[in-house]
Amino acid sequence: MLGPMLRVLVIALVLLVAAMFLLPRGRDARPPLPAPSVPTQAATVLPDRLPLPEFALTDDSGQRFTTEDLRGGYRLVFFGFTHCPDICPLTLQVLARAVDEIEAREPSAKPEVVFVSVDPRRDTPERIRAYVRNFDPEFVGVTGPDEALAPLVRALGVTVHKTEVDGEHYNVVHNGTVYVIGPDAGLAAIFSGTSHDAETIASDYLLIRGASTPAP
Repeated sequence: MLGPMLRVLVIALVLLVAAMFLLPRGRDARPPLPAPSVPTQAATVLPDRLPLPEFALTDDSGQRFTTEDLRGGYRLVFFGFTHCPDICPLTLQVLARAVDEIEAREPSAKPEVVFVSVDPRRDTPERIRAYVRNFDPEFVGVTGPDEALAPLVRALGVTVHKTEVDGEHYNVVHNGTVYVIGPDAGLAAIFSGTSHDAETIASDYLLIRGASTPAP
């Protein structure tokens, strides 16, 4: 039989040993971070959808285009201008190939591509229509006065800077981000300007769409 004092010492020793195993032991003892819910290759997926503000633009057929026109399906939205020498044509070519890839893998998941011109001074609906149809006959182009574009540009953090060159000749500096808009007219994910690869966009888009709530 253990004496009362010895029994207390044994219990204390057992508790001390248990505590040594339970206490964190440096960096390796930290709990692992949860894995991303959507394991995309290039897209940055928002944990919560960002609702888009109300806006009113004009599409390439001269019809009114508002926030409501983004509801009910998935869109890949890209901002640019028709006089763009490099980023815009390259990105639209990639998006055309990505849409073909998506349609080949999952026809019912095909998204609509919306090109938003940030150069309303030169980009009329007619010019935009001819421009986007060069890449895909189903692409939609929209634009509007700077004040009409402002709510959408601000909400998505689009960079737009116009640099005068010579009178009517000027350049528009803008970011090359592609925005994934969900059926609730909310921003679901973004592809930065350095991640534009057709197969990667197609794969990531299908993952994002599969992890999202279906359109009502």
